[in-house]
Amino acid sequence: MTHSNARSLRAARSRPSTDPFFAKLAECRRSGAQEFGDAWVSLEPTFSNAKLVQKWDRLTDRAGGEDDYFKNGYVLKKLKSVARAIRKRYRALVLQGDLACRFARCELDYDRDPWGTERACLHFSDPRMGRAFDVRLGIDPEAFEYSIKPVPLAWLYDARFVRFLEQLVWGVPRAEGLAPSIAHGGGQFSFSAKTFLAGSLLADDIATKLNHPELACWIFDYPNPDDRSFRATARRRTAFETILAQYWAGAFHPRAIGRLTVENAFLDRGFSPAATPPPGLMDARRGPIGSAREVFQTNFAFGRKVRWKAQNVDPGYWQAAHPDEDGYRPDQVMRYSEGNLNRLQIAGEWHVKSGKVLDAADIAEFDRPLEVAMLYEEACWEQRAQMSKPTAVDMVESILLEAHHAQWLVDHPHVALTGSLLQDQLLCDAERTLARTDPAQLARLRKRAIAENLAASRQRVKSERVEPETLFWAAWHSLRDGERAEIAREALAGFHGRVHEASTKDPRGPRGDPMEPHRHRVHPLLWRALLAAPRCLAKLPDLERELRLWHERRDDYLARRPPWSVAKVKPPWKRSQLR
Repeated sequence: MTHSNARSLRAARSRPSTDPFFAKLAECRRSGAQEFGDAWVSLEPTFSNAKLVQKWDRLTDRAGGEDDYFKNGYVLKKLKSVARAIRKRYRALVLQGDLACRFARCELDYDRDPWGTERACLHFSDPRMGRAFDVRLGIDPEAFEYSIKPVPLAWLYDARFVRFLEQLVWGVPRAEGLAPSIAHGGGQFSFSAKTFLAGSLLADDIATKLNHPELACWIFDYPNPDDRSFRATARRRTAFETILAQYWAGAFHPRAIGRLTVENAFLDRGFSPAATPPPGLMDARRGPIGSAREVFQTNFAFGRKVRWKAQNVDPGYWQAAHPDEDGYRPDQVMRYSEGNLNRLQIAGEWHVKSGKVLDAADIAEFDRPLEVAMLYEEACWEQRAQMSKPTAVDMVESILLEAHHAQWLVDHPHVALTGSLLQDQLLCDAERTLARTDPAQLARLRKRAIAENLAASRQRVKSERVEPETLFWAAWHSLRDGERAEIAREALAGFHGRVHEASTKDPRGPRGDPMEPHRHRVHPLLWRALLAAPRCLAKLPDLERELRLWHERRDDYLARRPPWSVAKVKPPWKRSQLR
């Protein structure tokens, strides 16, 4: 029996035969099913309180304190209290016949996460299910973070499942004195990698993010090293531009680099782009030409090299890479990016965090050609540029926005790169901006960076390089009102276009104003910049309407944003933070 047939047989044995809700859970786990109807997502909402933040700050001030935080009595007690409360709440809802309770049972146990830290595991099961649906709750710096996967994308359209998330995943931590906030945690999620390895979708999604830095800086998040923009520095932008050009030249096609096998994945070699690929390997509308296997191998090779050739260029926390620190190993630092492909792996590879063998029962022969069915069950394309979400509905809508826009990209492939943006004044050209507008501030920042880089690197990195996020806010404050308004106009126009493009792929049909579920995601500073120079929106009726709606309902939209900090930490865009 072949590898792919064996996996299909196991999936068939576990597939429920009656309830389509449970059937979707089995179907989304089939690695060979690449349509969006078979896609899965993972959810990683986080919750915190002032005491957690204060403990992290106090304990990590001394040597070994980081380890002590993860073993701290209060932290572990709070973890178990929330987990037990979820189990208790779910069982009570079952007795009440609540529509959120699609699963008959909820059980709780504890294990260790990939870093070796204690984690709570809630197992939701039903006789109609082949396997349990798991909700894991772990400890993160300053916060508790869920890991909920795989969630069939189809479930996010089901109001009952959204209620499940609201009542348990969000509702219980809030009742336990925890809250989502932007500064302490995040709202990352991932899509199944299989879904993005057809056609040219992965490359087009990366190109779109490169063209729209507002997504990681102004809309879904704020500039920070944990999910650094693809366009954050000149070298980083060039690296992404280069690898995308190589992709469309056919340099990752197996007819250019050779047929790929399990050996290539296990040894992580043989994926480098061909220097002179033969012509005709790429179709401008469909991406890689050839068989389904050749298309997969092209995209898999491209995805593996994106990690090393682009994500790894000027990543966040670059000074802190150290082989003894799990989160800052050289092969882990690259994940601090607005998009992360570190988990693009096949069965039999070592897990990038825990070092355990992935999907051991599904390991194929060493010399077998790579195919999509070999992807390990949780191989994913992580979307890290996401601020925390105050409600389950808010997170679901943000995920569906990205899913619908990806489907729009399927119909509009081969995204052309934008050579220059006004936002570059805050990103890859930020030092040039400051040299023009405020050279004294640039000198102060460089002087301060010398000490900061030495401290972060154990006195190894002697450099005056300023972090791009610091440069971003310094450059923003140095510009005139009119210049800031023009940047805000560009960012808002980009997001407005994305929302309207995505709305054409929403299977729920027309839902009134497409921006209404998302308008609050725009950073308030952008609205403030536009209000200071409203003439920049002249002859742009759509954007004028956006500004008017925000101004009229400002309090409503601000109330839908999570708080910046549960511990009254000052935001990085305050001028005082730059002095």
